[in-house]
Amino acid sequence: MVSLVAPHAATAANIDVRQAGAAVPVVLVEGDLELGDIELFRSKVAPLSKATVAFRSDGGSLLAGIRIGMLIRVRNFTTVVPEGAQCASACAVAWLGGAHRFLGVGSKVGFHAAYVQKAGGTAESGPGNAVLGAYLDQIGLPEDAIVYITQASPSSMKWLSMEEAAQHGIDVELLPSSDAAPTADPTTIASGASPDQPQTSLAGRATSLVLALAARWSEPNAEMLGTLDELYSDKVFYHGKLAPRQAVVLEKRHFAERWPQRSYKIRPHSITASCNATSEMCRVQGVVERELSNPATSTKSHDLASFDYSIARVGEVLKIAAETSTVSKISDPSDGSNPLTTVQRGLEHLLAQVSRIRPSPPPDGQIRPSAPVPR
Repeated sequence: MVSLVAPHAATAANIDVRQAGAAVPVVLVEGDLELGDIELFRSKVAPLSKATVAFRSDGGSLLAGIRIGMLIRVRNFTTVVPEGAQCASACAVAWLGGAHRFLGVGSKVGFHAAYVQKAGGTAESGPGNAVLGAYLDQIGLPEDAIVYITQASPSSMKWLSMEEAAQHGIDVELLPSSDAAPTADPTTIASGASPDQPQTSLAGRATSLVLALAARWSEPNAEMLGTLDELYSDKVFYHGKLAPRQAVVLEKRHFAERWPQRSYKIRPHSITASCNATSEMCRVQGVVERELSNPATSTKSHDLASFDYSIARVGEVLKIAAETSTVSKISDPSDGSNPLTTVQRGLEHLLAQVSRIRPSPPPDGQIRPSAPVPR
C-alpha cells in the first residue's frame, strides 16, 4: 500500500541501526513506510553524526517517504539500495533524499505519479503530485528529473536505469558487485581519498586539484585571483553552457570582489572522485561550507555549496573542463527556517488545502502515488 495519509499510525517498517564492523553506521529500513516510521527513524538516527541508510521496501506512505527523505538530506546521510534489493514508490522518494545515492548490482528503484485510491480503482492526484514535486525541488533535483519521476501512470512503474539517471540529472553511483570485490561501505566510497594522504592516481590528483581550489578561495584576492586562469581549460562547460575560460574567470573575479573575505571548508566525508581511464576524465563531487563577508557593505553569508567538477588531462596537467554547483543557505534551526521545518509546514499547509478543495474524499481517505508493487 502506498499512501500520502496513512489510515493508522502503526509502524510498518523495520528500522535497525548496525555499527559492528563498519566505519560508518548503517541504518537498515525494510518494509512498507507508514507515518509512525517518521518519528521512529528520527529517534534511531538522532545520535548519529553520519550514516548510510539502506532501503528494501515496496512503498508505503508517500508523506513518510518525503519526511524521512528530508531527514536524510538535512543530516547529509548517504542512501543505498543493496545488491538485488528493490525500493519503489515511497521508498524511492526517501532514497532520493541521500546526499550521495548508490545502487547495488541488480537493485531496482521505481517511480510513478501520485494517485487517489477510489472504490473500484485509482486516479492520478494533482495535489499529491504537487506535494511530491515540491519535495523533489527542495532537495535540488532539476525540472527534467521531476517530470521523469512523476510521469508514470498509477498503474505502471518507471524503473530507474543508470543511463536515465544521468540523462535527467539524478546523481547516483553503482556499487561494485560483491562477487568482484569485498563488500564496501558506501560512505567510504563516497568520501574518496583522505586529503591528508598523498595522491598519485588520476582520481587522487583530481581530488587534490579541487581541494587546492577550495584552499585558494580562502586566500585574499591578491593571492587568489592571479591563479584562477591556470586552473581552467580553454573552453568550460559552465553551469550547463559552454563558455570561454576568460568569461568564467571574469565571473569568478566579480564574485571575489563582491565577497573579499572568504572561508571555504570542504566536508571531508562528502567528496567523491570517479575517473574514466580511457578519456582521462574525472568527475569530482562534494559539499563545501562557505563563510563570506564584505566589510565595506557590512554583509555576510553562510551557506553550503554542492559542487560538481569534470577534470580533464591537458598535456601533463589537469584542468577544470566543466563546473556546476547548487547553493543552500545555512539557517539557525531555532528561527523556524531550516529546510525540514519549511518543507513540513508547506506539506501541512498543502494537505489542508487539499482537504478543502476535494469534493468528496475517497472512502479510505488515502492518496497514493501508485498501485502496490507486486511482491
